[in-house]
Amino acid sequence: METKSQSTLPNALPSGNSSEELDERRNSVDYISELPDAIILHIFSFMTTKDAVKTSILSKRWRSTWTSNQYMSFSLPLGSILKSFITFVDSVLLRCTAIKAKRFLYDGPCFALIQSSLDRWLQFAIKHGVEEVSVNLRYLRYKDFLLPRILFCCTTLVNLRVSQCCFRVFGTVNWCSLKTLRIDYANLNNDGMMRVLSGSPVLEFLELKSCVGVKHIMVESKSFRELVIDSHVFRGRASMLKISAPHLLKLRLLGNSRGGEFRLDEVSSLIEAELNFNMKIALNKVKARANLVKGLLKKLHHVTKLVMGSWCLQIELNAESVGHRVIAGEEFWNLVRWRIYQCLMHLKHVEIVDRGANLLAWEPVLSLLKFLLQNALWLDKIVINSTNSKSSQAFEPSPRLEVARILLSQPKCSPSAKVILRYPFQGCPSV
Repeated sequence: METKSQSTLPNALPSGNSSEELDERRNSVDYISELPDAIILHIFSFMTTKDAVKTSILSKRWRSTWTSNQYMSFSLPLGSILKSFITFVDSVLLRCTAIKAKRFLYDGPCFALIQSSLDRWLQFAIKHGVEEVSVNLRYLRYKDFLLPRILFCCTTLVNLRVSQCCFRVFGTVNWCSLKTLRIDYANLNNDGMMRVLSGSPVLEFLELKSCVGVKHIMVESKSFRELVIDSHVFRGRASMLKISAPHLLKLRLLGNSRGGEFRLDEVSSLIEAELNFNMKIALNKVKARANLVKGLLKKLHHVTKLVMGSWCLQIELNAESVGHRVIAGEEFWNLVRWRIYQCLMHLKHVEIVDRGANLLAWEPVLSLLKFLLQNALWLDKIVINSTNSKSSQAFEPSPRLEVARILLSQPKCSPSAKVILRYPFQGCPSV
């Protein structure tokens, strides 16, 4: 007779099984345990460290495999018990058997209790030759975390992203392997930035988001390919951010900026540019802001792809209207034709972010697109991008289709020019 305890065993078999079935079950392969170490470690690269530790229950083989994980990812949700979290991370690092650390990520607040521990964890990763570091600190009301000085001498670092950290640079920076650098919400200064850029000889990508203090970005390296300035914060009156990078290929000026202006000194290798920023301006500053946009366009006359946001498109129109009769639409663009003629000689790709479901909102941009079709000699395509706009949630695409229809009916200076409508709903193809 079966006892109660026997019936609850996880490996208990139903009555009536043949000996052949029993032998087959005993000889069945445990595919999880048979996985090569390289595959297991690759699986770990997609997990948080907490989830990687949980895999220890899968099989005997996996009980300690997580200790050789090279990818350390720690996240501290709001409301978590700090001491328990710190104890967990310390325990993981103490049991770590990996000779090299591929990645270290921390996402969470930086309370006083965390700061010394985070400094210690970063030093552990750096001493293990870490290649990727991401520190995302949350909750602005708390004091910024001062990045350890040893980080600036990490020769194995390839990718670095820091958010809301105190980015003070002392002495020489030795980031001889760094290719990608992202800095968010930081106070910077020219001297520190120059040390960073001169100490990163193979840097390819730099992004500064909501940063304040830096006034000059100068990169002579031939490796430097892309620069993104997002929501730059200018400090002081007549403040300016100068950009000089002779080998730069892509430039993006984005977001909401406050005060100051951008100036391009040396960007002769640029092939793509995006001017999708905006600034709050008083009525008496309209012409000054229009001169800012004109100055940028003059430096970008040789690019083959130019993306412009609505603020940059409208600011010059507003400048022409201040103190004079209102000049709008195609009359305005024909008026300024010779000012932007150099741009038209090289322009190949134009992308417009969706203006909305209302056809009336398209009128200012529509007049520009008509002008470009009629005057840009080498224009290859105009892309109307609705895929990321809030208005794309509307179910009726007809206003965009009407815009495309109007453009397709216009005479074209470039025989190969195409008008493409990118819309997110299935069944609405590109025009």
